[in-house]
Amino acid sequence: MYDLANEHLAGYVAALVTLPMTWLFLRLIRLAATHRIAWAMRFVDGYRSSSAMTKTAVALMLVSAAVHLALAPGHLSEPAGILFVVDGAGLVGFSWAAFVTTWWRRPAALWLTANVLAYVVFVVAGWETPDQLGIACKLVELVALAMVLRLANHRRRTWPRLVWRSVAMPLLIVVTTAGIWIGGLAHPDALHAHAGAVLQPVASTATPAQQAAAARLLADTRASIARYRDPQAAIVAGFKPGPVSDAEKLLHFENPANAGAILDPMRPQALVYARTTHGLMLIGAMYQMPRPDLWGPDPGGPLTQWHQHEGICITPFGFELSFATPFWSCPVGAIIVTTPPMLHVWIVDNGKEGPFAADLDPKVQRLLERS
Repeated sequence: MYDLANEHLAGYVAALVTLPMTWLFLRLIRLAATHRIAWAMRFVDGYRSSSAMTKTAVALMLVSAAVHLALAPGHLSEPAGILFVVDGAGLVGFSWAAFVTTWWRRPAALWLTANVLAYVVFVVAGWETPDQLGIACKLVELVALAMVLRLANHRRRTWPRLVWRSVAMPLLIVVTTAGIWIGGLAHPDALHAHAGAVLQPVASTATPAQQAAAARLLADTRASIARYRDPQAAIVAGFKPGPVSDAEKLLHFENPANAGAILDPMRPQALVYARTTHGLMLIGAMYQMPRPDLWGPDPGGPLTQWHQHEGICITPFGFELSFATPFWSCPVGAIIVTTPPMLHVWIVDNGKEGPFAADLDPKVQRLLERS
């Protein structure tokens, strides 16, 4: 669902070199302190007397600052470029202040909070596309914020403040996660069809030969699976209904015996049925590759574009499925999996989506439900 953006390569490099460069900077500061330079001596004394949590929070703020400053040159023609510079400079300033002042915690907490919320606003509004670097950067900032809040003055830890912090931090995490989700779903790019579905890279235009091949695949699939219009016939042939809830509108009947077939209309990996008022109705087939790292053949070029689902949470205690959070985490006890690439072939009119779309057209699905 979230890609590695090539234009953000500088940010990845900056994140990797931040800590080695910080170590080198500390060595230089210590060297300056040995020469009795006042500001260096003050910094070194503050650094030595600081807790491990303070140093960790500063390290995280510096990583975020480095990423923003590294991305700024590529965005200077946009308002975000100036914001990157301001944000990076502010985080560097708070990192320095952590060792030479006592007032830095509250402004740093407010700065980090504003930074995270600004990203959510940009993503939801469609001004920024969530990618792995941006999401990782927000995770770093959330952890830094939690540490800064934990470093609050012990003498001012009244119960209203403790209650507020115990509520505000989880709330911010939920808002951030939901905002990234909303942005990713509302503004997918050309290689994402829906939540967690990554599309196979293909050419933008189908050739006449590819159009003919796509039509042939549709016709062959329709003719091959016609014998399974009765779900009982599919069960007898080895297709088994997958584990879904009663609320699921589409049912996939899978046949393990066909797992090794590659785009064979006579041996589809699954049949797709829709729930209607008159029972189950056969509406298509699904082809699936044997391995997650292997894209399928695309005889129709952009017309027969495979897709796969990544970041799927599966719990061993039941059949419930969900998508991993943008921070790539699942509920306790669940594991993250990526499915092998799959291709749907719809034998019913799929409206504007077409016969090989990753999903059934919502209007078509509503009509089927009422039929």
